[in-house]
Amino acid sequence: MSDDKNFTRDLSSPDAPRLFHNMLLLEDPTILLNMHGEDHLRLRRIVASAFTPRRAEQARPEISKIIDRLLDDVESGGHPADLMTFARLLPTRFISQILGVPEDDGEQLLEWVSAWLSFALPREDLDRAANDFSDYARALVERKRAEPGDSLIDHIINAHDVEDRLSENELISMIRMLIIGGNETIANAISRSLFSLLSQRQHWAALLADRSLVPAAIEELLRHNPPGGGTTGLIRLATADVELTSGSGVIRAGQGVFTPLVAAGHDPAVFPDPEQIRFDRPKTHSTMQFGAGRHYCLGVHLARVELELTLNALLDRFPNLRLAVPPAELPWSEGSYGVGLTGLPVVW
Repeated sequence: MSDDKNFTRDLSSPDAPRLFHNMLLLEDPTILLNMHGEDHLRLRRIVASAFTPRRAEQARPEISKIIDRLLDDVESGGHPADLMTFARLLPTRFISQILGVPEDDGEQLLEWVSAWLSFALPREDLDRAANDFSDYARALVERKRAEPGDSLIDHIINAHDVEDRLSENELISMIRMLIIGGNETIANAISRSLFSLLSQRQHWAALLADRSLVPAAIEELLRHNPPGGGTTGLIRLATADVELTSGSGVIRAGQGVFTPLVAAGHDPAVFPDPEQIRFDRPKTHSTMQFGAGRHYCLGVHLARVELELTLNALLDRFPNLRLAVPPAELPWSEGSYGVGLTGLPVVW
């Protein structure tokens, strides 16, 4: 995962291995996810300063305001309520604020994000979504150029127009990538964590009894049930022969390797009883749920802050929160790289 010397994420070659052959997210060679080396570092550095731990901490008041407004809607709507609506809207509204995207565009953005992560939609629908999303990003850039502000998109435009640090196509791809990454991963992290807590409600009770457990609970919930579940992971291409330390063989140069991130968090040699949720696990081990090496997720600090504020707000306002249906009856997405819940009905 973190061996950037012998493995690359550069899958720009037409004959490079693919997880899926009908998925927009993994087809675009200009998206950070699919880049490696100096070009990847060049583009990552343009936006990295917006996603530091300090920036995430500074965002707490604004994230809390969004959470409070969304939970007001949940409460006023009565129960059962679908917390998936909350889980989707929170990251959408916050990343829209960071980027300077109109909040009213949120529902349309979510549709495009869903299409970019799908490997089951007809090709015609995927191509339409790709064109429409790109046209939206281009129109947004032109509006920002006409009326500049202080958003992250303004900063990226300046990196192109003034500093010549990226191309126009890279600018559009960067906007798409930030919208996709700022939505799906966090929405899945919130909904999967709530699923784990409410389907084994003794863990919810433990947090109610001792709120100091929340930070450790977040790490354990992400380990146990990471965003995307067992499908999350990225193909890397071997650039040299690599002998496995297990002695089980050799990965040859040119071969593709897929490492599901969930496996790192369920290794019994590192996490005893990995299927058990335990808030008292040591803090020393990385579960790699947000990747590793140069491709470590830019939004990891924001994701943890959003999850922490969400859990504390729900514990405060809905201490009796519970699932409205048995866990086995909850609906899950199909045909998508970001496998997640499509509904999370609750009562309180």
